[in-house]
Amino acid sequence: MSINKECNSFLGVYVAENVLSRIFKNVEKMPYGNPGFDFICNKGYKIDVKSSTLRDNSNRTPRWGFTINKNKIADYFLLLAFNDRKNLVPKHIWLVPGKEINNKVDVSITNKLEFLEKWKQYELEDKLEKVITCCNKIKSGEEALC
Repeated sequence: MSINKECNSFLGVYVAENVLSRIFKNVEKMPYGNPGFDFICNKGYKIDVKSSTLRDNSNRTPRWGFTINKNKIADYFLLLAFNDRKNLVPKHIWLVPGKEINNKVDVSITNKLEFLEKWKQYELEDKLEKVITCCNKIKSGEEALC
């Protein structure tokens, strides 16, 4: 997973989960394949991490897509939006209460200011710079230093 960047799990598991487990304090990372959530925070909440790269379809506005699959187990969803798979530059991090999106199969966030405003209340702007630094270390082979 850490070597094959084309692997489906590279972005979601190797990058997103590993970075975020280093960014947030006092989280318990669940084993790979744990049903419904990836972390338990220090307050006991179950958090499911989702990641996406910006998809730019010629006939649609660029957007990030996150698969929720009507997950009723997670208390929160941590959504991590990257610019693209090659450069892995984090653009947004949202911590969304499960009750807001756990009835959905997919969540699509359009990269337009008026649509991003809807998600602003969930954005963790104070964590973004640390995530960017950690992703840069992963790209340079220094992920242990995140």
